[in-house]
This record gives sequence, structure tokens and C-alpha cells, in this order.
Amino acid sequence: MDTVAQYRALKKEGRLQVALQLARRETSALEPNAVSQLGKMLQKDLCSGRQESAEIATGAAAMEPLRIFVAGQCTTTYLLPMLVAWAWADGMHVQVSDAEYDQVVQSLMALKEEHAPDVVVILPWNQRLLAHDARGAAQRIEDEVAFLQQCWAQVARLKCKMVQVSYDWMGVGALGYGLTSRHEHEGDISLIQRVNASLRAALPAGAYLVDLKHISSWHGKSRFYDERNYHWLKQPFSPEGLSAMARHIAAGIRVLTTGRKKVLVLDLDNTLWGGVVGEVGPHGVATAAGSTEGEAFLAFQKHVKRLRNSGVLLAVCSKNNDADAREPFEKNPHLALRLEDFAAFHASWDTKPKRLREIALELNLGLDSFVFFDDNPVERAHVRAELPEVLVPEVPADPSMYVRVLQETLAFEAVGITSADAARTAQYAAESSRKQALGVAASPEEYLSSLEMGAEILPISAETIDRVVDLITKTNQFNLTTRRHSRVKVEEMAATPGAVCFAVQLADKFGDYGIISVVLAVPDGDGAEAGEALRLDTWLMSCRAMGRTVEHLVMNHLAERATAAGYLRLLGEYLPTPKNTPVKALLPGFGFDSSAAGRGESWHSLSLTSAPVQSTQVRLLTTENA
Repeated sequence: MDTVAQYRALKKEGRLQVALQLARRETSALEPNAVSQLGKMLQKDLCSGRQESAEIATGAAAMEPLRIFVAGQCTTTYLLPMLVAWAWADGMHVQVSDAEYDQVVQSLMALKEEHAPDVVVILPWNQRLLAHDARGAAQRIEDEVAFLQQCWAQVARLKCKMVQVSYDWMGVGALGYGLTSRHEHEGDISLIQRVNASLRAALPAGAYLVDLKHISSWHGKSRFYDERNYHWLKQPFSPEGLSAMARHIAAGIRVLTTGRKKVLVLDLDNTLWGGVVGEVGPHGVATAAGSTEGEAFLAFQKHVKRLRNSGVLLAVCSKNNDADAREPFEKNPHLALRLEDFAAFHASWDTKPKRLREIALELNLGLDSFVFFDDNPVERAHVRAELPEVLVPEVPADPSMYVRVLQETLAFEAVGITSADAARTAQYAAESSRKQALGVAASPEEYLSSLEMGAEILPISAETIDRVVDLITKTNQFNLTTRRHSRVKVEEMAATPGAVCFAVQLADKFGDYGIISVVLAVPDGDGAEAGEALRLDTWLMSCRAMGRTVEHLVMNHLAERATAAGYLRLLGEYLPTPKNTPVKALLPGFGFDSSAAGRGESWHSLSLTSAPVQSTQVRLLTTENA
């Protein structure tokens, strides 16, 4: 029985939760038409009253769906169910709607800010660029960029996130203009390349770009596009092309809303190198240039190293003796990786699900941010069964395909790489030193004091905005509201008269944590007492800084700033999610009173005239015009 039929049968039996799990697990193995069928069923099942049942009140289905609006210069109707299916496979529940055909700017202008989508997807097509009308090539490119900038201005007005798809052409030529066009400066292929270069140069910061030209080339243009569909439906994609594009758009939505996957967990024998190290020794493993097998493993190591340098944490989970597993990294000069490249190293004979849970605990990260890569199908099946939240790619027998398989997961896509990303492994190494210090301290207080922590309060500025938005996108545990504000929205809030918005950078004797906390508080405009209260819209902190009393310092600083600005009360809100229970008692613990807020149980109020000063082990070093 195929996956779609299994889904229908499970749903008919009243086992919707199992059906939804099946859909999430099997989408990547489906043919395009089956993805579309599955997406149509998911649209109905995830958005119907069934969502309220206890049966699916867990995971992404239980959370508020992400609202996605697709606006294209071609027909987008057939894209929507595929986008729902791929988003669900990527751990997201989305509700999708689209603009009318080629009404991109008009449809965006009609959207109201108070009902704005979470993410807008803009899908241009080349019908005007390649019109060969009286306009010259340069003018047509300029007109396309002006059109895009109109779209982007509307997205900025709506204060939502954006996935921008690039331009492309169909077939070897472009709509039949022939092979020679690739050699002409004003030929179709040249025009597409030039407009895409202009698009990249002008793209607003924080937007995610889907490179349609790259995706169609990867699949083959003759399979990716269908001229009949374009002429009949004004939809140029084949089912294969539509599914591939939907998958990349879904990856972009994930990156913008929850971030990339954070940890790549690797087996060793016949995964990172060829052979079993316990049998052939550290110099006998296949990992050097000169042999087909060795070059394949070395290429995979180099790819993994690039991921590490982009901010992905690497971990080892191997069934091996610990000393044997470490030896190649210490003694074999041909390896591209060294022990210091790994944030966690677990080699033992325990089960891999058990070890993965321990790695998650050690790194203080959720298992849903993990990718597990292992050549052994039994180990993969065991992890999938016990830890369904971990992404487990199907690893082929041929190591020369490892890089491709890992790339095709799209797990580590990102909008951009910051200096904080590049320093992440070093930060986790420093955390290991801190844990060693904790082991010898006589008490938690002595441990925190021994860290010699100091914090700087920084403004929301051009220097800090990238990291601030990155934290807003990714932080789940210490996050009162988990509101995912766009860069434009954050800049607007920071510029609001009377707002108190700042970032916190932390360091101790072991190293610099970087920016680890963000506060966005704005004047409250509700009721007769408007102007007397400062409303805490966003307060979050990286999980790496939890338990350090940083939040006590932040609370003291926030109360000071609010009082200095003339406010009498602080209003805070706790919006529960499956992951932010660590901050459920945060506001009451700081003296906030839920009964005094007068807005329902999620709201809390603190009188600034009687706000207690919180005890903290963190020294305030400087405040840079925050």
C-alpha cells in the first residue's frame, strides 16, 4: 500500500496522529503527484476541527499555524498543497493562501498590517523580462527590479518575513529562442543572469533567496519545466519542478521562522572514514587522496568542516572504544577534522538513541535541532523509532554520495552566516570548561562567582541587529512570547519614542558568550492609563546563558530604564508553547502580579515604585547608549 493510501486508511480508522506522523516521515520519498495529494489532505486535516482533539495536540499540529501568502507572476494554485506537505515534513504547520494570477503588488497592497501573514513568498516569472518589446535589455532589467522593490516595500509595511524566488528560463534556450542566446549580451539567458545579479544586490537584509536557476539545473530543465502547463495554465513547472521548488520554499520558511538545524551527529566507521578503526588502527582507515574510497570520505569530511565553520555544531556518536575512536583525529594527518572541531564526542557501546539524548543534554539543545548521519540502516531505524524528532537521512552505500545526500536535506540552509555562527564551536568548548568548574565548586553560588561574569548592555543598532533577529528567530526555551519579529519590525520597535530595547552581551573568564539576550519593550497604548505602562513585547535569552542569573541583571536594568523614562508599571505576557515552560514562573518570580494586569491570565503587571532589586552574580560592565 502506498503512502497516500496508508494515510487515508489510518485516518479512516481514527488514527489521525499516526497518519500525520507517516506523512512527516515519508514525504521525501514520494513522487510529486503523491506529494500534492498528501498536501491536499493535510490542508484539510490540519486546519479542520480535528486539530482540537487530544489525538494531535502535540508538536507542530498543536501550535498556531504559520500563515504563508504566495504571490506570483505565474499561477501558484498548484504550488500550495505541495508547500503544505513539504512544510509539514520539515516540522511546520502552515496555512497557505495566494494572490490572483500576476497581481503581486496589488495583492500585497490589499493586505492589512493587523492581519499580515507571517511569511510572504514572491515568485516572479520572465514573461515581461523576455518580452522583446521596444524597451532595451537594460530598461527591462531596471523595470523588473523596480517591480520587486515595490513588492519589498509592501512586505516591509506588513512587517513580515519574506522568501524571494529568483528568475529562471525554460529549456535549453528560453521559450524557444535558441542556443545562440547564451552568447548574446541581450539574449534571454544573459538577461536572466543579469536580472538575478541585480536581484541579489538589492535584496533586503533578512530575506531568504530561493535560487530557482540552481534548483532547475540540478533537476534538469527539461524535467523541471513543462511548456504545455505554461501555455494552458500560466504555470510553467512540471510536477517534479513544482515539488522541488516547494521543498526549497519550505526550507526557507523554516530558516526564517525557527532557524536551521543546529547539530550534525556523525557515526565514524564507514561514515566519516572507510573501515573499522578498532580493526585497522588509526592509520589504516580510508581517508586519504589517492584511492576512490579515501577521496570520497575526505570530500565528506571537508564538507562537514565547512558546515562546522558556518556555525553547525558537530558531534560524534559511535559504537567504539573511546580511545580507539579518538586516535585517528590525533594521529592520522590525512583527516580534515580534528577533535577540537567537535562540540561533543561520545564513543561507547550504549544505544545510539541513549547517546543522542545525552548529547542533547550536554549541549542544552532540543533533539529537533539534530541531524543524525550513520551508514548503518539498523542504527538509523532505531533512532527514527525512538527519536522521531531527529532528522535521519537515508545514507547510501556509496560514500561518494554522502555530500549530496546531506546537502539535499536542506537542513543547514541559512539566510547568512554571522561571526557568532563561526565562533559557536569555540563557545561550546568554553562551556565544557565551565562544566568542569561546576564539578569542583562547593555550591552553585561559589560556581557562579568563580566564573567572573560581566555583561554589556548594547543598543539595537546596525552592529547588533543581525544577531538580535537571529535570536528572535531561533530562541524557544527562554522566550516569554516566541514572537518571531522581522528585521523591519525590530528596527521600528527600537525607534519607537519611549521604547526600551536592548541586547545583552555576556563574557566570563572562560570566554565570550556573545549577544545572548534581547529585550523589546514599548509604550502600552491600551486604556485610560496609556503612557503609564511599558509593555514587554519580547524577552528572550540563549539557552547557553540560562542558570547564570543573567535574567536578574536584565530585570534590574529594565526596571531602571523604565523608571527613568517615567513609567509607573511594567506589563509582561507569557504565551505558553511546548518549549518555553522554563520561563513560566519568570514574571511572578520577579514580583509581577497577574491579577493586577487586568487583561487575562497570560498578562502580569509590576509596580515600578515597589519593584525589588534582584540579586545577580553578573557585573554590569558598560551600557553603550542602549
